[in-house]
Amino acid sequence: MNPARLARFHDCPRYFICPLCHAELNLAGTSLRCPNRHTFDIAKQGYVNLAPAAKQSQFYSKESFANRGRILNAGYYSHIASAVLAAVRTHCPANPRPAVLDAGCGEGFYARAVQQANPQADVLAFDISKDSVQQAAREDTSLAVRWFVGNLADLPLRDAAVDCILDVFSPVHYGEFGRVLRPGGIVVKVVPGARHDEQLRELASAHLRHTDYSNEQMVDQFARHFDVLDTRLVSQTFAMPPDDVRAFAHMTPLLFNVDIDALDLGQIHELTVEAQVLVGRNRADSTCAQQHGVAHVVAHEGEVEA
Repeated sequence: MNPARLARFHDCPRYFICPLCHAELNLAGTSLRCPNRHTFDIAKQGYVNLAPAAKQSQFYSKESFANRGRILNAGYYSHIASAVLAAVRTHCPANPRPAVLDAGCGEGFYARAVQQANPQADVLAFDISKDSVQQAAREDTSLAVRWFVGNLADLPLRDAAVDCILDVFSPVHYGEFGRVLRPGGIVVKVVPGARHDEQLRELASAHLRHTDYSNEQMVDQFARHFDVLDTRLVSQTFAMPPDDVRAFAHMTPLLFNVDIDALDLGQIHELTVEAQVLVGRNRADSTCAQQHGVAHVVAHEGEVEA
């Protein structure tokens, strides 16, 4: 294996614990191993599977992530990426070597952007989808991000290990976030705006349970768990060629339970990509209070997205 693909895990005791017994993990050859001999091999792409029993959703296939990659690389989410980078730059606690966790990283678009903008940072990124993490690690030319398959409800990370968590269009586990964040650390959470995908939502209205969308519940839940430092709405409407409209339609969770072939996508010539970027600071007592408390998981139709 390329030594550079292994090098990113040389200090894994700084961050990682065994997902089975929660003991410290160490690099042993081409694997991560705990004192109880639980062993997790580093794949040739440069990631490690720390949730080997996890099952991937049928909606998140290699084709789905290929469509996501196409849309992201075409620049349709660049304004959101810029807002995320600005939030990290402005609010991440001062640390010569900040640790940033991308929770639900998908194909790695935001994790790679943060690492490129902050070469001194330790960027860790995980997803429950093995296919997405494989793609992310394969496309990481920097060989710097620590990619892993992980379980949001039981993160294989030490207590108070990270300074910043990115949660971009993903579910959130407030108990685990509070546990792995250092006191004073921040969460940058991105949720869809009210106009996000509005053209597709209107086209598919007859097939959806809800024809309008509100992120108010998610925003309120976030504010109950973190001290909100900033909130910003970013929105842009793009002219979009038919092939990109189709790729977007096959990517968005909005249409996961809709027969896309039954939709006349030819009616769509532009799409609005809108998000609200929330920044919250971990409360001083949240690590201890949430470590053994009730875990809160919030998910929403359309929240898990590119």
